[in-house]
Amino acid sequence: MFPSFPFNLRAASHFLLPVLAGLASLSIGACGDRVVQKTEAEPISKAQKPPVTVPMWLGNPSRNFYGTGPWPDRPLKVIWEFETGLTAGRLHKDGWGGTSWPGQPSVSGNRVYFGSADGYLYCLDKNGGSLLWKFQTEDSLKTTPTIAGDRIIVSGLDHYVYCLNTNDGSLIWKYKTGFEVDCSAAVIDGRVYFGGEDGFFYCLNLDDGGLVYKTERLGSMEGSFSLVEERIYIGTEQGELYCLQMRDGATVWKARMGADSDSTPAVVKGLVYTAAEDGFVYCFNQAAGELVWKFKAEGGLSRHYKERSGFWASPIVKDGRVYIGSNNGQMYCLTADKGEVVWQHLVRGPIWGTSPVVDDRVIFGDKAGWMYMLSAHDGRRLWELKIGDNINATPAILDGRIYIGAFNGKLYCLG
Repeated sequence: MFPSFPFNLRAASHFLLPVLAGLASLSIGACGDRVVQKTEAEPISKAQKPPVTVPMWLGNPSRNFYGTGPWPDRPLKVIWEFETGLTAGRLHKDGWGGTSWPGQPSVSGNRVYFGSADGYLYCLDKNGGSLLWKFQTEDSLKTTPTIAGDRIIVSGLDHYVYCLNTNDGSLIWKYKTGFEVDCSAAVIDGRVYFGGEDGFFYCLNLDDGGLVYKTERLGSMEGSFSLVEERIYIGTEQGELYCLQMRDGATVWKARMGADSDSTPAVVKGLVYTAAEDGFVYCFNQAAGELVWKFKAEGGLSRHYKERSGFWASPIVKDGRVYIGSNNGQMYCLTADKGEVVWQHLVRGPIWGTSPVVDDRVIFGDKAGWMYMLSAHDGRRLWELKIGDNINATPAILDGRIYIGAFNGKLYCLG
């Protein structure tokens, strides 16, 4: 037992500091007679932990979180699957179900949320795939649900943007636009941002769905957008790439692509990467929208499809390379600075979904119903699995598990 006594830290420092300094300067000879004059304190670096959720399209408003591993040494398999219904809509008399282009599931905590082509937003248990709740809309849902605290934003072909309670799927508010909304929203500081196929870019209040602003008519926006340093980058079906101010939607600059663009632009190191249905990948200067380079996809399966070598996927830019799949069945890896081919890999069908890159692995599906994992380094095929008849959605990847929907009416968990 140590005796207890009053202790004055300031007074004690007058005799403790000299003593400690003396101890630090003592010669120590117990380790090969090596003399240690003093010990330098090493700074403690806390490794940044990756996000534990995929709360929106490509993880965050900048669209640059692709997921987390680790990957097992053995091939992945189906852990569980969930089957949706099939529903006809205004624009499709045949029944649609499952997950469609261009969305991906959202994952948070023990839940997986996804909008289905059958018109429902589903909330599933992440571990076993059991249904927790579902919310019915008036037509197909195609976007990635956006989670903001206890609220979730989703939209689709019925012209509405919905805000629901994440706990039970109850409706909080809905906002009607002029046409379909395939663009996945981002929520920042209590505001909801998205583009519509009616040609306007919108900003709403998360609290009540009230309109903050909508821009002048820009053109139909079917893809999503990236938000970087308070600027918004989005393409249109009329072939324009826009840079907008986040605060009021004013146009900073626009660049001409010349063809319908459904890609979500990637903004990396002063450059903006996107693609279009004419088969070109484009790279523009972020500051003023000047063209830096463009790449044309050719060959592959293009002779079998009327769309030829067009791009419906969004570019993924990582470690100086651009990864994007084409309607011609080729997965391309290009240099980010010049757009030169590093490698290309031909699969069985067109690639419409975007291809996240996680731990040096490129993960994507094709419209023949196969999932693939390639080496990001050299394009070698590391794994493949047939799961559906048509995979044109984008996988969500977290903790070495892949959540992906097929247009055959099912959502799969692979791991």
